[in-house]
Amino acid sequence: MKRSEILAEVKAMLAEFGGVDPEQVDEQTAFIADLGLDSLVLVRMTVVAEERFGVRIPDEVAWELHTVGAVVGHVEEALAERPGVADRGRR
Repeated sequence: MKRSEILAEVKAMLAEFGGVDPEQVDEQTAFIADLGLDSLVLVRMTVVAEERFGVRIPDEVAWELHTVGAVVGHVEEALAERPGVADRGRR
């Protein structure tokens, strides 16, 4: 999965769970400081992100991912570590 695809999916989740306009989000957007999301929304998004991307986001890691770009980067790295997955995104 390409980084741009991960970003698009994170933006879609923000729209779905946080009521955020995806056009107002970029990789530097902070979940709490910029979007005012609460911890309940962030926990829900973490669970859904794990399901949609098929990766694990441990609680201690999730609380350190303050921006959209940090989440995209974590998912990208987790996918790259899975055998065969990184190659599929490049086709």
